[in-house]
Amino acid sequence: MIPGIALRLSLFVMALHLGALTGAAAGQDVVADVSRGVSAAIGRCFQAPKGYAPPYPAVALLLNFRPDGNLDGPPQLGDPPGGDARHSATVAAVLAAASECAKIDNAARFRQDYPAWKSLRLVFRPGEP
Repeated sequence: MIPGIALRLSLFVMALHLGALTGAAAGQDVVADVSRGVSAAIGRCFQAPKGYAPPYPAVALLLNFRPDGNLDGPPQLGDPPGGDARHSATVAAVLAAASECAKIDNAARFRQDYPAWKSLRLVFRPGEP
């Protein structure tokens, strides 16, 4: 192969690789931004379970979204159900808050990364910012 062409081909391959890494990092940033926004929305709707004071246990959720940012079906638990009454009451309160308020505001700005946030796994920690 001609040295100049080999060098250009190597640079091109490196640029493609760097672009793929940058795109993946950008997608991760979008997922982190979306997760923070959804967690904040759930937090605004979270009603502490009656009879239980903080701290509350964390609840792992699986949320599926439509491209418009609204939920596509009910929220699911990311971990198997179980635990004591306090945990069960917290899970019920988190699922109710997620059902009511889990939405991606201004989803159009994240549309190009929809496959990255279509199914979102997050751990909601009631009472934490």
